[in-house]
Amino acid sequence: MSMSLKRFIAKLLPPRLRRFVAVEQGATAIEFALVLPVVLLIMLGSFEVPRFVLICQRIARTSSGVADLVAQADEPITANQMTDIFTAAKIMMQPYDIVANGRIYVSSINNPSGNGVTLTWQKTNGGLPGVMNIDSKLGLPGSNPSTKMPATLVPGSNEEVLASEVYFNYTPVFSNLIYSGSQLYLIAYTRPRNKNLMTSP
Repeated sequence: MSMSLKRFIAKLLPPRLRRFVAVEQGATAIEFALVLPVVLLIMLGSFEVPRFVLICQRIARTSSGVADLVAQADEPITANQMTDIFTAAKIMMQPYDIVANGRIYVSSINNPSGNGVTLTWQKTNGGLPGVMNIDSKLGLPGSNPSTKMPATLVPGSNEEVLASEVYFNYTPVFSNLIYSGSQLYLIAYTRPRNKNLMTSP
């Protein structure tokens, strides 16, 4: 808007509004102050959202990968095999540290001779214990986890289901500006490829 047009408009206004239109000092600073929070939020979001999505993808790959590796084992699965599987899980989660910031549970759920569903054995990678309620949602060995599983996956007589649970404590880089973080969780189910893994590693 040209200065002559501004003066013309100002003459048409009452004296009080005329002074308001004439004063332009600080207008740019006010506009910048109004836009800055929105711009900062967009910039932080463009950094944090892809990071959050990447961690979720890592968790999904780790849970399904661990379940698949356990399913390929022969009976009895050994402690050394479980150690190797948890090492592979740590690599799957890179560059995020699953040992320092999370936990993995592997559970064997059986229904021997149709006498009832039982969590036969359970192993963990030794990650964060007791932080943000990092305990298996399926329960402890010896319990019946059938009510905590999808009905279509509950094992029938002489069947087994293997479950891999992955927890990760997600903390945003700019935690005070967006939100403080949350606990991410994902579980993957599979069935053994060869024989039921009834023996605890």
